[in-house]
Amino acid sequence: MNTLPLLSRHPELGRARVYLFGLTAGCVTGVDFVASSMIGIAGAHIQGGVNAAPEEYLWAITVYAAAAVVANLVLGRIGTRITFRRYILLSLLVFCAGALLCASANNISELVLARAVQGLGGGGLFAAARIIAQLVSEPHERLPIFVGFGLGSFALTALAPWVSAELALNLGWRAIFLVQALVTVPLFAMVLTLFPRRREQPTTAQMGTLGWPAALAFGFGALLLLHGVEDFRLARIGLSGGETAALLAGAGLLVFAFRWLHNHPDPWLDVRRLGSRRYLVGLGFYSLYYLISGGWNYLVPSFLQAGLGFNFQTTGMVLSLAGGIGLIGVMLHTFSFRRIFRRRRVITAGFIVFALAATLLSVGAMPGASIPALMPAMMLQSLTTALIMVQVASMTYLDFEPEDFVHAYQLKNIMREVATALGTGMTSQWLQTDRAIARTDLVGRINVFDLQALAPDLPRTPDMLARLSLQIDQQATLIACDHLFVALAVICVAAAGVVLAQRALA
Repeated sequence: MNTLPLLSRHPELGRARVYLFGLTAGCVTGVDFVASSMIGIAGAHIQGGVNAAPEEYLWAITVYAAAAVVANLVLGRIGTRITFRRYILLSLLVFCAGALLCASANNISELVLARAVQGLGGGGLFAAARIIAQLVSEPHERLPIFVGFGLGSFALTALAPWVSAELALNLGWRAIFLVQALVTVPLFAMVLTLFPRRREQPTTAQMGTLGWPAALAFGFGALLLLHGVEDFRLARIGLSGGETAALLAGAGLLVFAFRWLHNHPDPWLDVRRLGSRRYLVGLGFYSLYYLISGGWNYLVPSFLQAGLGFNFQTTGMVLSLAGGIGLIGVMLHTFSFRRIFRRRRVITAGFIVFALAATLLSVGAMPGASIPALMPAMMLQSLTTALIMVQVASMTYLDFEPEDFVHAYQLKNIMREVATALGTGMTSQWLQTDRAIARTDLVGRINVFDLQALAPDLPRTPDMLARLSLQIDQQATLIACDHLFVALAVICVAAAGVVLAQRALA
């Protein structure tokens, strides 16, 4: 009995290969997700390994996003010229080289340069994998691809915290990057054998021009502006001369790049094709989600370890368990996609759920809080991946033709990389500043009578004073985390209200 192929554009692909193709595309996407999450989850271990101050370590986060911006800007042109399949193969090699350089870094300068290489390789993987899935299938044929895509990408993301903890504790921080490099080896072989090949050669007009000076200007401008904004602290008034010059230079580079985009008849990212109101509104909420998630993903490990005193291994297991719940939510959404209506209300509910999760952790920000008491909030937040991110992403590209879809996904992933880095970096700096303020206030409140009340029978030894200092540090961290959780909850509630007013998302 003959059966119709799952992909009409590639009838040579059997059913098993189509599912494996989707799974491989998802794992390729997961490589980028894992690289971004591990640098935050294992930040304390990596930062200590290269002897970097928090402000210096911030460059390792920012430079990856800036390099990813460059990768996403040019992937449409390069993918059209050499095929997106070859682009992914080349990017995996570059990512592997960057990960190996990260593992061999001995100081923060070497780590930053290595992360730039890693970002050039990994930054475009999500967009390239998603674009090729779009180009080889018709809309009604994408369920088998998206099943594997969601499983591969979100399973790797869920495993990242637990794997990071085990590697850092048992083998050292360098092993985190070595495993990232190792993962690319089987993925390279899978892409080489499972991805369909392009049958038609692009025309000269389709290949277009690359415009490398403008692409590099965009990347360096984004790097300077991102780092400047991330390093801005609410407790500090004014900027130094060097910071002002860096911000102005970043703005100038972006102005140059945008003028090139506007004046060029066929730019590598044509925003004139992306005038759909549904797309632009969805892009805004998509970016907001990753801004909030970037902050959450940095804040929660700090809350669990520095605030509540859980070890890295326990923190990794908790985060991976919560990520598993998010994976289940994404898979349920994939299978019930056609039966979900009134998505605007679903997205609104997602922001409310996110606000509830932040509120629950704010209430739990006190010494002695247990993992079972915190898990409901962690699981609720993980469900927002399906309730917000997947919902918005699945709605915002319905108005585009295939040739415009490439441009739409380039811009989407640029915004994702920038928003994630911005959320992570700003949360890192604000947490550090708020914690310092809280610690100063707590120390100022303690006098000799408080010491007598806290430890009446213990002599004032260095060990006792060290324990007291640790308790003050933990309490200061909890106070700072409480403030940031409340801020996240307020932002999410405001976002929910704005979503309800957007008819473009109906």
